[in-house]
Amino acid sequence: MSATLRRLTALGPWRGLFVIAMLVLAAFSGHPSGGVMSGALDRVFFDVMATLVARPSTGRVAIVNIDAATVAQLDLRQIADTSEQLLDRLGDAASVVIDLPLSRALDNSSLEAGMRVRRNTLLVPPANASDPAGNPVLMLPPTAVTLAAALSQREVYVGHYGVVTGFVPYVASASGPRAHVALDALRVAGITPPLRIDAFTQPYALSVGGGQTQAVVTMLPRRVGLPQYSYLDVIRGRVPKSAFAGKVVFVGNLAWRGEGAYQVSSLDSHEVSRAQLDALLTDAVVAGNLAREVSSAVEVVVYIALALGIVLICLFVPGRAMHVAAIGWGVLIFAVPLVLLAFHMFLPLGLLPFVCLLIYVFFAWDRHSRTLALLRRELSEWRAIAASIQPKHRMSTPAALALAPDGDLAEIKAALRQVRGWQTLYVDMINQLPYPVFLAMDGHVAVWNAKAAALMNADAAAEATPGTTQALAQVEQFVAESVLKGGDISHEIEWGGRAHMLVCEPLSSESEGANGVAQRSHLVCLIDIADVKDLVSQDKRMLRHIAHDLRSPLTAILSLIDRRGATHNDNVVTPTDREFLSDLRQQAAYSLRIAKDFMQLSRAERLDRAEFEPVALSEVAEEAIDQSWLAADQKGIVLHEPVFSVDDTIVDGNADMLMRALVNVVDNAIKYSPSGTTVSVAIDATSDGALVLSVTDQGIGMTDETVHRLFEPFFQAERKPDGSGGVGLGLPFVKTVIERHGGTIDVRSRPGHGTVFALILPRTLKD
Repeated sequence: MSATLRRLTALGPWRGLFVIAMLVLAAFSGHPSGGVMSGALDRVFFDVMATLVARPSTGRVAIVNIDAATVAQLDLRQIADTSEQLLDRLGDAASVVIDLPLSRALDNSSLEAGMRVRRNTLLVPPANASDPAGNPVLMLPPTAVTLAAALSQREVYVGHYGVVTGFVPYVASASGPRAHVALDALRVAGITPPLRIDAFTQPYALSVGGGQTQAVVTMLPRRVGLPQYSYLDVIRGRVPKSAFAGKVVFVGNLAWRGEGAYQVSSLDSHEVSRAQLDALLTDAVVAGNLAREVSSAVEVVVYIALALGIVLICLFVPGRAMHVAAIGWGVLIFAVPLVLLAFHMFLPLGLLPFVCLLIYVFFAWDRHSRTLALLRRELSEWRAIAASIQPKHRMSTPAALALAPDGDLAEIKAALRQVRGWQTLYVDMINQLPYPVFLAMDGHVAVWNAKAAALMNADAAAEATPGTTQALAQVEQFVAESVLKGGDISHEIEWGGRAHMLVCEPLSSESEGANGVAQRSHLVCLIDIADVKDLVSQDKRMLRHIAHDLRSPLTAILSLIDRRGATHNDNVVTPTDREFLSDLRQQAAYSLRIAKDFMQLSRAERLDRAEFEPVALSEVAEEAIDQSWLAADQKGIVLHEPVFSVDDTIVDGNADMLMRALVNVVDNAIKYSPSGTTVSVAIDATSDGALVLSVTDQGIGMTDETVHRLFEPFFQAERKPDGSGGVGLGLPFVKTVIERHGGTIDVRSRPGHGTVFALILPRTLKD
């Protein structure tokens, strides 16, 4: 928080004044005066959002149009005479709104007769019939008015572009409040809207310069999508009565449009008739496509928060990420109203997009100006450095460069090209060194070569090894020790699970730091000595193994020979001799197995990855099955053909050693499985792309303690008393081979439920 405050206070007076002015302008977006300037944009944005979040039509509203075909065959008098027939055809409708060209001069007896039967009929007086006081004057037949279920008004709220934005739910008249035709039609039909109308009523100006009236904003479609029928088709029975069952039906004039046409979306110039508009408004109320603007206080808070967000992005997001973040924030600015509208809340953006664009342009220009000023300062310092290392006659050309409009930029480009040339030479030099090298300046690691970078990347990728930060801390610790001792030092350290020799040598030269203070530099070299130590330890282990395991059987053989020689004087082979020879043969065979396993283990420990070649694990598995088939058959065990769930089974490795390792695992599975069971081999792939070579048996299984010690040299889960078993080096050999190939082994087993050996190997990467 303190760093943020320091960053904000570092803006300076004129940048701070600009930010404050933009925040004030953003807050002004919610003011009615701001809405006048941005209302057209808000209208278009509202219509776009309405097409995305508006609920679909409920199908409970229909329209009967007096269209061109009707007018061509029926005049006004004939239309009036067929009113009863119309209402009869609409008898299954929940309510009917009549908007026919009625007048006292016509014979309306047909309509009145129909209304006596259908008491769910509503009438709408002409919108232009009013007295000087503004109260509507009923030009409808008095009897029809008396029979009507309701006498409704049809005031609408028209916004920018002349688009109908909503309707006025109630209008005061001499006889009391008069409801809008949409509300009366639903009331008569017995349909309860899902949303309360009074919760969405807000004051709006219905005309320029006029007062404000309580109105409801609706989300209307771009075109009429409600079912529409021709008046002529209805009265002649071409439309079944079931088409109007339970619906609110509006009967109106489509051909003449005596009261004008209405536009319902700023995205389309298509116009609708008065009856179609009433039907659309009614359908919006039934579907719940209503909206209300958020309060002014909430608007101001949201506007300021969104404007402040773009300010913080421009201040704290570095480099090109600022532009990406600014674009993302711009998307968020338009997404917030969209999400709110899905919950029936409308947030007009007003001047906010313009304000955020101004803030972004200002800070982008400011960052560009400061970057250019920094480059100019660096260019001056570069000239001074170049003058100290180049002959004077070579400096005449740069000094004489004319400062044309693009002179600074051209000179900066030339300087940077030369700097890059020197940098490339410097990097090539340290990358030629055969070991990982670090350059520490003032006690902190500043530069390292490619081999050091590769070592740290591999170190950080391993789960059980320290990350890059901790590794660099080790280097800096030895640099500090070198500074304390005043000379070069060397230490053996553990890095990435391997032994390394760390050599720190102070450089004779000193460089000037950013604060003008001379910095001491050190060169740190990291030498991998793990292989050398491994060779020594391998020799020691082999000698220890030979001393441990070969001594006992050889001693036993000598003892048997001495004892037999002391008691045997004839040349006849007795049963005792045969037993002696059998014992001798067993001990000799055991010694040979130990020697053989020693040799295999030694070869596995000396595998060189530089000599690996592409190997198909599928072929290794098939060959291992071929070699183990006879042993399985002799024991009555079914050894299945290998199953491959992946096509690409190529790994880098030694095919012979991999095959020997797999044969050892399969032999173990056969050895510890009873007759009549199965052993299967499969190759699968892990989620990270590695290959899994698994061997599954139905043998005796193992305890967790046995699995934990399984790869210890000379450990055997079950020893045979006759000495015909193994020597406990087979699975250590398998583990060594897999680890030398960069893989791991996973063993899952339960006593009496068999064992699964999973040999996990990295797949060869394709170019």
